[in-house]
This record gives sequence, C-alpha cells and structure tokens, in this order.
Amino acid sequence: MTVLAVTELTESKVEGTGVFDLMMKATKAHLEQEYKQNRIKGAEYATVYLGSLDSTMNAAMQFLLQGRKVGIEEQILEQQLLIAKVAVQKAQIELEILELSKQKVDAEVAQLHAQTELTTQQTLNAVIEGTVLTAQKCKLDAEYDYTLAQTIKSATENSLLAQKVVTEKAQTMSLGVDDDSVIGRQKSLYEAQTNGFQRDAEQKVTKILTDTWNARRMTDEGTVADGVNHLDDATLGRAVLKMLAGINA
Repeated sequence: MTVLAVTELTESKVEGTGVFDLMMKATKAHLEQEYKQNRIKGAEYATVYLGSLDSTMNAAMQFLLQGRKVGIEEQILEQQLLIAKVAVQKAQIELEILELSKQKVDAEVAQLHAQTELTTQQTLNAVIEGTVLTAQKCKLDAEYDYTLAQTIKSATENSLLAQKVVTEKAQTMSLGVDDDSVIGRQKSLYEAQTNGFQRDAEQKVTKILTDTWNARRMTDEGTVADGVNHLDDATLGRAVLKMLAGINA
C-alpha cells in the first residue's frame, strides 16, 4: 500500500487537479452564483468562503481517505478471497488426502478381513484335517484290530481244523487220539461193545450147542461127547477158558 500523496489532495494552485482543488472550484462556483444573486453579501461572503474552504478541505480529506480505505478494504477482500480460495483448495486437498486415507484404510481393513477369513479357513481346514487324520487313525486301528481278530480267528480255525482232522482221522484210525479224550473213550466203549457182542455171540452159540447136546443126551443115552461134536471135556474146557478170557476173568 502506497502512502497518500499531497498532490492527490491538492496541487497548491487554483487550477490544480487535486481533490481539494476540484472540490473548491465547484464550491467557489456555487458561492459566486449565490453572491451574484445577492443571497450572500459583503462580509458574509468571506465567512462563508472560509467555512466552505475548511469544510471542503475536510471533505476532500475524507474523500481521499475513504477512497484509500475502500481500496484497502478491496485489497483485504481480495486477500481474504485468495485466502478463502487457498483454504478451499487446502480443504479439497485435505479432503482428497482423507479420501485416499479412507481408501487406504478400507483396503487395509479389507486385507485384514481377507487375512482373518484366510486364517479362519486355515483353522477350519486344520480342524477338518485333524478330524480326518483322527478318523483315518481310528480306521487303521479298526482295520488292525479286525486283521488281528481275523488272524486270531484264522489261527483258531486252523487249530480247530487241525483238531477236526485229528478227530476225523480218529473216526477211521486208531492213532493220534488220547485214550482219555472223548473220542478215545468212545473208541474204547465201541471196542468194549464189540467185544461184548462177540462174547455174547460166542456164549449164545456155545449155549445153543450145549443145549442141543443136552437135549440129544436126554433122549439118546448113546450120544457121546467127542472130537466130532466138540462137546467133549477138552473142548468144553477150551470154550470155558475163551469165555473167561473175554470177560477178563
């Protein structure tokens, strides 16, 4: 802002172009007109002129100051407008920065969400894998137990088959069976029964023969016991010994 120059107020001459000079020209013209029309007379003219001079000087000063004030205010307004524009631009830049920051934060939040979801999914996958591994272990344990049971079953079946083979052989053979076993005792019982049948048959035949001889002897005293009918004492003795041997006597 430049300093107010005196020449702007007056050029110190009647025909000057300062504000005071121009305003005094107008004032003087009005005074002369009033004087010519006898509205101002004699000494009044000087008094009015001096008052007009003072008031015109004040008015000129006020005009210049007001004009300078208006100019200053316009400059201030322009500066304020520039400051406001700068503030608006700054606010826009800050808004853009905030928007970029928000986008960055949103991206980071989205990334965190994605990482959280990935971690959650990995945790779920780990749990599922653990469950699958546990199930596989249980399956392997069950398969092992089943295989072991099958092995034991096979061994038992083989043992039973081997025993059955021995038992079946014992049905047709006399070897490989303990005498105290069921089969052994059954075989002994069968042998005893067979021997008993034989002894019984021998005794029955012997009795039939002796009864026949007795009957013949009772009806025919001439019937003799000799080597032909084997009813002699020697033959009867052998038969008695045979029977006694059959009953282990």
